[in-house]
Amino acid sequence: MKATIQITEKQRKQFNIMLNALKTIKAYQSPRQLRKESLKDWGLDFEEAIEMAYENIQNEACSSCKNVKPL
Repeated sequence: MKATIQITEKQRKQFNIMLNALKTIKAYQSPRQLRKESLKDWGLDFEEAIEMAYENIQNEACSSCKNVKPL
C-alpha cells in the first residue's frame, strides 16, 4: 500500500519551481563541453566559463528554494 502525501497549492507551485530549476541546471553544458566550446559559444576561456556556470547553478538553486519550508 502506497502512502499519499497531501500538499497545498503553494507547496505544489514551490515543488514545480524547484523541479524546473533542476531541469535547467541539468541542461547546462558539462565541463567537457565547456572545455571544447566555451570560447566559441560564450567568448570565454574554460576557467572563466566554468566559474560562471558554477555561480549560475548556485543562483538557480538558491532562487528556487527561496521561501520554501520543509514538510
